[in-house]
Amino acid sequence: MKKIILLSLLIVVANSCKEDWLKLDPIGEKFETNYYQTEEEIFSGLVSAYSILQPKYYSGWSSYYFLANFPSDDSKVVGGGPGDRPEYHEIGEFRTVPTNPAVLQLWRRDFYGVYRANVVVENADPEASPKSKEYIAEAKFLRAYFYFELLRFFGDVPLITGTLNPDEYNQPRDPAEEVFAQIEKDLKEAIPDLPVKTELGSGELYRATKAAGQSLLGKAYLYMASPYYQETYDFPKSANEYYELAAGQFEQVIGSGIYELEDNYDDIWRYSHEHGSGSIFEIEYANINRGGDWGNGRVNGGNIDVQMSGPRGISTDTLLAGWGFDMVSQDLIAAYEAEGDSARKYGTAYGEDFLNKIGASGWEKNEGYTGWFSKKRASWAHLTSESSPEWNYETNERMIRYADVLLMCAEAYLQSGTGDPLSLVNQVRERALLDPLSSVEMKDIKLERRLELAMEGHRFFDLVRWGDAASELGELGFEENKHEVFPIPQSEIDNSNGKLEQNPNY
Repeated sequence: MKKIILLSLLIVVANSCKEDWLKLDPIGEKFETNYYQTEEEIFSGLVSAYSILQPKYYSGWSSYYFLANFPSDDSKVVGGGPGDRPEYHEIGEFRTVPTNPAVLQLWRRDFYGVYRANVVVENADPEASPKSKEYIAEAKFLRAYFYFELLRFFGDVPLITGTLNPDEYNQPRDPAEEVFAQIEKDLKEAIPDLPVKTELGSGELYRATKAAGQSLLGKAYLYMASPYYQETYDFPKSANEYYELAAGQFEQVIGSGIYELEDNYDDIWRYSHEHGSGSIFEIEYANINRGGDWGNGRVNGGNIDVQMSGPRGISTDTLLAGWGFDMVSQDLIAAYEAEGDSARKYGTAYGEDFLNKIGASGWEKNEGYTGWFSKKRASWAHLTSESSPEWNYETNERMIRYADVLLMCAEAYLQSGTGDPLSLVNQVRERALLDPLSSVEMKDIKLERRLELAMEGHRFFDLVRWGDAASELGELGFEENKHEVFPIPQSEIDNSNGKLEQNPNY
């Protein structure tokens, strides 16, 4: 049954001597099947799909970033202590259970996004206007993005590419190989019609571009080539073939000449540098003073992870007090110091010296306190409003950065024996004010990815795909053949009448 998405008033004019008004047809009634026929209608559906990227809090303290970052060795879950948001502590200590509410809301967030993208792809008229094909391409990009996230977190997931009838709601999980194939199909169809960044106006920079599509497709190929994915799934191509395909996509982004590294690493996450020279795809946040809604965080436009990451109980005019959950680990700080990497250390984290410098006082040091906070989600007072500040931080999420593309391309070159990985790695090191390498091995790329992309949600998934998670995270509780993926939410299994099956060992 199709859902009515727009109703207009039905105006009935009756004549006292006639009853033919009874036979009038409904006027202005719109359904999904006939709504997306103009440029404005297609765009409204696309905006709905983009908007589901924003929420990080529903009713279960969900955050796609936190669920990606907490299981890594870069982050320490602290907050008010072990009893404060136990679902986050479960994730950080590899004790996650199928009833974890944050995992449930992550699952729902991504499938909400899939549904909204499906509605546009399924119903939009590509000939409605010159922009229509662009908008449909962006919807395909978003569907690929949401499915890529689902694959990384959960493995096999239901593959849904259209509107379901009620008798089709109980969907089983489809093999990850099929979902990867759909991601590849969507992105290959989308890339030719996606806009180029230089063609977008200043108010359009949130939109997915050709480079974003190429970067995501290259990343999907890189995952399919990686040791864990090659061992776990039955892909139609060899690892070497996927590495070469990945390199081909990254080369197009690099060769476009549109992107370059920011001169100063510390500028990347500044408000003034949003959508900067090294930014390929960002999730947009805004300081819209609508107030918080603790029962449904989807109504807000701000980045609540900033509030979640700020120092707990702090008093200062520069930083507002946060809730102290996503602290930077001592292990990551040691990795920076071992490499002599001060630029990226202080671009990623700030510690007690900085707090004292700005005249801060009173911050809490609860169990697990590391002394270091995430600078990439610093709770700067000027980035939110006085009313309900926790909901209104306008710090964008940098989802795809040019440095990430350079390092992924270097990895694809090295593993496939093509191209020049050394020059790409040294570009990233040069910006970090480090000496160039004379040769490059996989261990060098792994280290550069950690130091460059720390506290951005990449580390855990990198360790999994490389097959390094057990050796690097075992002391934190990681179990091989279990924690590579998260549990399928139990309530979703129950709602499917048993069609969904749980991941092994949960």
